[in-house]
Amino acid sequence: MKAARFTRCVAWAVALAVAGCSDSETIRVLNEPKPQPPTAPTIPADQKQYRTLAAMVPADTGGKDNAHWWFFKMSGKADVIAKYEADFDKLIATVYSSASADEPISWELPPGWQRTEGSAMRFATLKAPGGEAEVAVSQAGGSVVFNAQRWWGQLWGEDKATEITPVNLESYVRRQVVKGRLILRVDMAGPKDPNAKRPMMMNPHGGQ
Repeated sequence: MKAARFTRCVAWAVALAVAGCSDSETIRVLNEPKPQPPTAPTIPADQKQYRTLAAMVPADTGGKDNAHWWFFKMSGKADVIAKYEADFDKLIATVYSSASADEPISWELPPGWQRTEGSAMRFATLKAPGGEAEVAVSQAGGSVVFNAQRWWGQLWGEDKATEITPVNLESYVRRQVVKGRLILRVDMAGPKDPNAKRPMMMNPHGGQ
C-alpha cells in the first residue's frame, strides 16, 4: 500500500511540474534568436587609403621582456597591400615557431621575396619583389586587444585607438589554424599612413 501511495504521489508531482510550463513558453524559449556579434562599422572607400595585414603567432619561448607573440606585419597603401595579400597568406601558411633558441621562428618565402637582416626592433624584414612592400617580423608582448588598438591607432590616430574593443575585435582579428598552431590574422584599413613616424604607444602590461 505504501508503495502504491508513493507511486501516485510521484505521478502527481510529475503532472504538476509539466502543467506549470505551457507549450507557448517552451516554444518561446527554444525559438529565441541567438545574439549576433556586432559588425564592424562601414568605412567609406575614400577612408581606406592605407591598410595593415598582420599575423600574431604565439611564441614557444619568451624573448625580450618575456615577449609571447611573433608579429608578421605588412602595411602601406591599400592597393599595394592588396597586390601582395596572396603572398602574405602563403607566407603565414608556412610559419612555424619552436622552442629552439637557434631557430625560434621559421617560414618559407613566396617566389621573388627576399629576407634582409633585422634590427634592434625587428627579427627580420621580408621584402616583396622590387621592394614595393615588406613584412616586418618582430617579437613582443601585450594582449590581442592592445596590439589591435595600436595598429588601429596607426591608421586612424591614437585618439581613436580605443575604438577597438573586446566586443568588436572579431571584426578585425580572425582565428585560423596553421600546422596545428593557432594564428591570429589582422586586417584593418584607414586614412592614415601606418608607416609614418609617430610617438610609440606604450604597453602598460609590458612589451611594446
